Amino acid sequence: MEISRRERKKIKTKSDILRAARHLFEEKGYDDVSIEDITERSDVSKGTFFNYFNSKEGLLKAIAEEEVDDIQELYEREGQNFKSCRDRIKLIMKRLLDDSIPYMHLTGRVVFSTIINSNEDVSPFYAINEMIDSLVQEGQMCGEFSKEYPSKYIVTAILGAYYGLIFTWFEHKKETIGWSELECILDAVFKGFNNII
Repeated sequence: MEISRRERKKIKTKSDILRAARHLFEEKGYDDVSIEDITERSDVSKGTFFNYFNSKEGLLKAIAEEEVDDIQELYEREGQNFKSCRDRIKLIMKRLLDDSIPYMHLTGRVVFSTIINSNEDVSPFYAINEMIDSLVQEGQMCGEFSKEYPSKYIVTAILGAYYGLIFTWFEHKKETIGWSELECILDAVFKGFNNII
């Protein structure tokens, strides 16, 4: 089904607002960016902004949702290219980190506001948790992960590697982090939950 021109314009406008907000939040800091700054950068009126978002805080949730959608699309497109559940988990985690690194201050704010301080029932990041949990359960069935531990504990350790790396970045005053560090931590987590004793 083809999307109408009007719908394409709506999608583009929302994307332009999100892109402008993402860049401004990283450049100036979340607290120092106004809705006017965002509308000016994205070349839309305040009325148009409020057609898409109810507040500046609403942008954070939308940014998280966009990130989750991007990861889900990547997994649908490329996940079948990897045989092991561990490699499919690494695909997800690498994209999550790659998308976070250019916007670390924003990542910290998004994580805090959508996961830690969420007033809503479900964080947008819960979908990533579910994807990884499904892969861990599949890995337990085929012997990649031990059945000794509930899948939710393994998922917590995997996602904890990502969150821990973000925390380390803030703690060590912008020390460079990258995929090699996260992959090493994930390999240690995988080894700890290895089915081979």
